Amino acid sequence: MSRTLREIYEYDLIEDDGLDYTVDEWFNTIMEKTKDQLSLADVSRMLRQRICSRIAMKRAIEMLSDDPFVGEMFEGQLMFNLYKGKEKYLRLFYPQMSNVLEKAGTMAKCHHFDSEDGKQEYISIISKFAQKIKEETA
Repeated sequence: MSRTLREIYEYDLIEDDGLDYTVDEWFNTIMEKTKDQLSLADVSRMLRQRICSRIAMKRAIEMLSDDPFVGEMFEGQLMFNLYKGKEKYLRLFYPQMSNVLEKAGTMAKCHHFDSEDGKQEYISIISKFAQKIKEETA
């Protein structure tokens, strides 16, 4: 049986103080989810806010393995968010990321992007990501 993030990290939920804090509500919601229940929006936000990074990275890699261009607001956003993630945790996933980046690079050559700039930014991110992994594992 899968455990919720709250069980894994032993976090307490944020108590309702009567004020309307969307971030608190979202945090409490994700704490009750299992890794597999995390949506693209959840994972993207977790990476941006550096919350539960290991689980967010693992789930992001699963999503990127299925679709290397996936993004909440723009194509490739999840790849960008992962690239900007906490380095100390990201290193743990370098072996899996190498395969994802290779697939992304191959697919990017024939993928139809919304704009040429978007294509160049995406290719730049996967190139920088691959270079970072190469330097760290050399």
